[in-house]
Amino acid sequence: MTLEKVLRWIAIIGIFALPFIVLIVSRSLFFPFITGKNFAFRIIVEIVGGAWVALALVNPLYRPRRSWVLLAFTLFVVLIGISDAFGVNPFKSFWSNYERMEGWVTLAHLLVYLVAAVSILNTEQLWKRWWHTSLGVSVLVAFHGLFQLLGFITINQGGVRLDATFGNATYLGVYMLFNVFVAALFLSRAWNEHPRERFMYSSLYGALIILDTFILFFTSTRGAILGLIGGVLFSAALLIVLSPKSRTAWYAGAAIAGLVVLAGMFLLVKDQAWVQGIEPLHRLASIADEGVPGARVMNWGMAMQGFKERPILGWGQENYAVVFDKYYDPQMFGQEPWFDRVHNIIFDWLIAGGLLGLLLYLGIYVFALLAIWRSGGFAQYERAILTGLFAGYFFYLIFTFDNITSYLMFVSLLAYITMRSSFDARPIFDQILPKNTLPFFAVLAVFLVSGLSWSVNAHALLANKLIILALSPHSEGASKNLEYFKASIAYGTYGTQEAREHLSQTAAQAIQSTGVPLDVRRGFLETAAKEMSTQAEDSPLNARFPFFLGVLLDSAGDYNNAKLALERARELSPNKQAILFELGLNALARGDNAAALSIFESAYKLASNFAEARTFYTAVAIHTDDQAVEDQMIRVMVENDQALEPRILSAYASKNRYDKIAALAAAQIQMHPDDVQAHVTYSAALYKIGNVEDAVRSLEELKRVIPGAAAQADSLIADMLNGTLKVGQQ
Repeated sequence: MTLEKVLRWIAIIGIFALPFIVLIVSRSLFFPFITGKNFAFRIIVEIVGGAWVALALVNPLYRPRRSWVLLAFTLFVVLIGISDAFGVNPFKSFWSNYERMEGWVTLAHLLVYLVAAVSILNTEQLWKRWWHTSLGVSVLVAFHGLFQLLGFITINQGGVRLDATFGNATYLGVYMLFNVFVAALFLSRAWNEHPRERFMYSSLYGALIILDTFILFFTSTRGAILGLIGGVLFSAALLIVLSPKSRTAWYAGAAIAGLVVLAGMFLLVKDQAWVQGIEPLHRLASIADEGVPGARVMNWGMAMQGFKERPILGWGQENYAVVFDKYYDPQMFGQEPWFDRVHNIIFDWLIAGGLLGLLLYLGIYVFALLAIWRSGGFAQYERAILTGLFAGYFFYLIFTFDNITSYLMFVSLLAYITMRSSFDARPIFDQILPKNTLPFFAVLAVFLVSGLSWSVNAHALLANKLIILALSPHSEGASKNLEYFKASIAYGTYGTQEAREHLSQTAAQAIQSTGVPLDVRRGFLETAAKEMSTQAEDSPLNARFPFFLGVLLDSAGDYNNAKLALERARELSPNKQAILFELGLNALARGDNAAALSIFESAYKLASNFAEARTFYTAVAIHTDDQAVEDQMIRVMVENDQALEPRILSAYASKNRYDKIAALAAAQIQMHPDDVQAHVTYSAALYKIGNVEDAVRSLEELKRVIPGAAAQADSLIADMLNGTLKVGQQ
């Protein structure tokens, strides 16, 4: 076998190995469902890229043909690289982190894969085999999902939404979306090209479509489900327009009619108990009732503010967290306090690359669709199905974001379309180098790929494994955990941020544990404080890190330095309640009651419908003896059915104001006469005031109103009459 064939087979085997990365779950790695797949993708693409470059230099057969799709994707990657370089955190934009593993380095690998796949898989037969390999892998993934549905395999993210080897139901949903359309594409081709074997092909592809659709449905991923339905409708409509008098048009019309009837029936029964009991249907019904979730809309609004501030080149990849902090909408209080994605592909690229980045991203779709519709390489039914796939995929992305598997499927589709639409085009470069130079380039490729792969992956892999070790128990005790944290951080990789965050959280636990030696506790605190301070300096516009530092220092009792860190976090995100709550508690710990009341007032006024903010503000007003605020907020608490909020009762109890507790309990009884705990609290408060007679009378009334509470009431009465009742334990 010649060296050229060896290199070609290395590239082909690498490309055919990529569909299998979806099966990788690396339990020994931090973020096992993300990092294993991404490291494998990068290493494989680096090997494929090296082999392809050596081949392309000496043989035009392995050079990509001129293509607008390739040009659009290349310009997009270059433009995003410029945006990253001039963004607010170039290092993170380039490398991302372990949780996402995106950044410019992933875009660069996707570009290399796109060019190599177009050049190496340069025949229809090779691509047919590649897509069928992907379809075969999807069957393995589907059976994994079936075993989860049957209870034989644990659903990794918890709940009932299938996630198979993805660890995230949303990622599995879009993966199945691609495979359903690809199976439909090849079913249509077989139906038209092999009329005598239609039953066999319909059975095989049909079973695969049903299986993958079934798994997609039970991921309960609304964007993917609606994307599939919308894509099918779009494809069917195109088929009718393209061939209005054909049998295909009748089939397409029947599909549209069937989906419309099903949608109508669903709207009629969406509120029924059996629908609410099926998670996918329940989630779809919630859209019919509520529309787009409010958190999504608020997220998009914050992203628009960020876009207005940096409209041309954006903020760089992986920097939405900065925008989220700066323009945080206080009504987001019901969501997690840290978002790093807009959950909308349009806004995500507006933030990452500005208007230029979004236009180039959309240009990829435009030129791909033009390649499908303008070239002679596609049949009409193929055009309809592929256009429907693009429509369904883009609709999915309006409500979420990409991951390495969806990127892989999308870029593979672009490569396939590019190969078929530009087969007769000239290679990008015509110059031919002597074939006897191939050994030199092959050796050079080995060295370059080895060096590149080591620099991109080796230290990041080692640092990742060390985080897992740092979070695991060890016979040597907590000192070993600290040692592993230090070792991971010392590598200085893109995982350092996550190592520091977990170090901070572990340190906060360790310094409170009497089972950890004093010197180890001190070591944890000093190291974590130093590293979080460094992280805050490395990411000066991100409120997350000074906030984490403030929480750590508060837990250690270093309230003055914690105050400085928390105030910095507040500067970066003035409307985020989580920061205000911690800063308010810090003020209380320092004895600055006036500042605490003012901070909690600010948190309350940002979103007065936030129960937690109401509770904090009221409790602090009681604690600081601000009667006017207390009276005002107690009325609000009662109106919002929070009369017996435990922290309010605790605040009054700490002041020995049991008359107020009795009044609150009485208000609760008036609103909810069957609330046993309200009756008990009312009686206990009367007892603490010294009014035993009325307390007993209240419990007797409880027995009459709620006979089921008689035993508890009798026990309390006995304790009251004996003088042994301990309030707070009833």
